Amino acid sequence: MSSKPQLVQSLSFHAFNGDRSLCCLSKNDEHAYIYNTNGSDDVSKWTQNCELQEEQKGQAKTKKAPPLHPGYVSGIDWHPETNQIVTCGHDRNAFVWKLEGGVWTPLLVILRINRAATSCKWSPDGKKFAVSSGAKCVPICHFESSQNWWISQMIKKPHRSTVLCLDWSPNGKFVVTGGCDFKARVFSAFIPDIDSEDDGGYGWEKQNSFGECLAEYDQAAAWVQSVSWSPSGNFIAFVGHGSTLHVADVKSKEVATRYSTDLPYLDVKMIDDTTLVATGFSGNPTIYEKKGDWEVSKKLDPETDSGAKKVGGAMAKFKAADKKGEDAVEGEPIKTFHKNVIRDVTAVVKGGKVVGITTSGLDGRIIEWKW
Repeated sequence: MSSKPQLVQSLSFHAFNGDRSLCCLSKNDEHAYIYNTNGSDDVSKWTQNCELQEEQKGQAKTKKAPPLHPGYVSGIDWHPETNQIVTCGHDRNAFVWKLEGGVWTPLLVILRINRAATSCKWSPDGKKFAVSSGAKCVPICHFESSQNWWISQMIKKPHRSTVLCLDWSPNGKFVVTGGCDFKARVFSAFIPDIDSEDDGGYGWEKQNSFGECLAEYDQAAAWVQSVSWSPSGNFIAFVGHGSTLHVADVKSKEVATRYSTDLPYLDVKMIDDTTLVATGFSGNPTIYEKKGDWEVSKKLDPETDSGAKKVGGAMAKFKAADKKGEDAVEGEPIKTFHKNVIRDVTAVVKGGKVVGITTSGLDGRIIEWKW
């Protein structure tokens, strides 16, 4: 781990470009900003480059302009090869940002949803992206060059509530979703002019029928907060709000379940077929490894931060009273480097290999963790 300073007041999401020289982030509001990392993983050395908005000059403005998303930014993803950014928000819109002449220009996306967008993610080849939503559906978007906009095809049934999260299969043909109806599902996102008819060896029927539900997992028994497909395509991990972790073998259909003693996870990332990282309310990234069964290998945070501050106020009083059976004015120190919920995790890839992760949290920190 290399950086601990607080970048801003609070962070929801972050995404890096291909060479990690730039980082796009949301400060837990309706704005999205691009920062120059200046070749450092120490966020105190980063400088703000620009805000993503309809008219900007490639640098920070002295006067704050109206955001293009007039609602909370709920998702950011930056494709490393096409160098395009997709953002979505609670305003029910999504935008694709393209760098033209040194200026980030938004392209229109026709989502056709009547509730908030909750997350977005590029397919591996950058030709499509998917958006989860509170409208109980998932738009799969691709570019229509003749009209110069991104159009969507809708995955609807059988979602019965808000879709919170999604991820793509390595071949970009299937998408896995998770939501408030307690289920994780795999759907066909096949678009004839874009995708190959190869099924990746999964053997699903109707795998070339767009929107077809190919697999369903109900082991979470709680909100499914995050899903992640392994780089090989053999496994899918998903985490539930009941402090559970589940890993499904896509081909054998077996699902391993692990119950955590920590607070619920909010994000999970499969590193390979035998390693994954889960993060959330506990503020400490947890590494799981498959050693016969999936087991906790280690926690990345040593929980020895000498700069920990005490938690004061009513919440600390109630926490202390609950733990010790008596009143207290102050609670215990927060020992982890993250001082609040870890909301987002991204992989650090070098030479085609994952060598670490970065996490961002509601404490306004972005921290890089190395193996």
